[in-house]
Amino acid sequence: MKNFTESIQYLISLVTEDPHLESAWLSTLAHMEHLAAQQVLGNISASTPRHFVADIQEHAADEARHRDVILSLRPYPLAKDGRYEDLRQRLRSVAESFVLGFFANPVLLQAQSRFAAYVHGAITIEQFPFQIYSAYIEGTSSPRIREGMQEVLADEVGHIQLGKKFLATLPEADRLSLQELQVIEKEMCLLMVQRMTVLVQEFQSHEFQADPVIRASQKLVRVLADRPSAQVAWVHALGHSELMASLHMQKIFISRDLPMPDLMPAHVSDELRHARLLQRSVVLERRKWLAVPGYRQLERRLCHELERYLTRYFSLMMRQIPEPEQLYLYGAWGLEMRVFRHYTDLMRGTDNVGVAQTISAILQDEAEHTRMVHEEIGDRAFMDAQLLKWVRQTEEVVFEHTASRVLSLIATQDQMSEFAPLYQRAFPVRKWNRHTETEMELR
Repeated sequence: MKNFTESIQYLISLVTEDPHLESAWLSTLAHMEHLAAQQVLGNISASTPRHFVADIQEHAADEARHRDVILSLRPYPLAKDGRYEDLRQRLRSVAESFVLGFFANPVLLQAQSRFAAYVHGAITIEQFPFQIYSAYIEGTSSPRIREGMQEVLADEVGHIQLGKKFLATLPEADRLSLQELQVIEKEMCLLMVQRMTVLVQEFQSHEFQADPVIRASQKLVRVLADRPSAQVAWVHALGHSELMASLHMQKIFISRDLPMPDLMPAHVSDELRHARLLQRSVVLERRKWLAVPGYRQLERRLCHELERYLTRYFSLMMRQIPEPEQLYLYGAWGLEMRVFRHYTDLMRGTDNVGVAQTISAILQDEAEHTRMVHEEIGDRAFMDAQLLKWVRQTEEVVFEHTASRVLSLIATQDQMSEFAPLYQRAFPVRKWNRHTETEMELR
């Protein structure tokens, strides 16, 4: 995997190949400056010291001016055709999810006031222009664009200094970890660049590369990428399934009136935290979609399908593994393997940078869970290679069946204009043509 410097340089090399692509890129940067101006103004509140209001308003005015400067640098103000217009809209959507997702990240949400949130957010997200604009200035072949972007970049130094001045006035109790925020900003910036790179490459190729064999679970990730409403519903449903998985694991012992294993309390606590993180990552988009007739029904059905998946999976585990602690460890191991595969695919395939960053953080936890469970299986002398293979195969069949059913639900939802795939002029629509799949017999 490329590091950030390599990733942004490669993206810049793609968007500067064609002046129409470069215009789409500049439109995206301008949109981010516009969103930044809105975020800055939106954080002026009763908690803002009166003597700082003028400085903050000037900061917002600078961001709005940057937007206008960047828009004026476009070789082609108007999109060449419908394909390029769709590309502009999709890149702007990815960029918007980066800006809004960063300001809604869990660390920044701990701020005691909107002023404290503004101060910490401004200091950290202002690193973005130095990361992106510097690479663009080096990569563009247009002297006019280079000069204009250098002027914009020069202003950003003053914004960081302004943030530091404000930070010095905050009491220690109101201060957040700048190091944590900088890590989140850098992770999200890389995820945004990687996603934009994929989209530009797909746009340039005019069609998706055909895969020789593809599973329903892989098709699901691709179908979700084109359908924001379905993706929001699915991420919300995954949060629900994290909660349900914790209940299934506890039930193994509660139903037998047995004490919980030492690993379980921390494991359950993490699953509940993951549920909250996933659902919080789409809360703003979900609020919008809940107002659209038909969305709530889709969300409920997706939650139901994941409940069925867990019920079927654990019932099969219980038939095969009678010993409670072994059942818990093997059952948890199978679910962790699924989370790794599916969440990784989702992280790479979503336009929503906030969702991708949330999943990235969850995957770090899951790596530790898997290590602990695998270690415990060995320590308890439960290791059985054939049983591990059976668990993996069984879970795979159950999840592929669930993914197939979910794809059918989304295909039905596509018939409603409000939920039709976006960007169809620029990106071929990924449809699900259901066919008979071979499944192992589950007894």
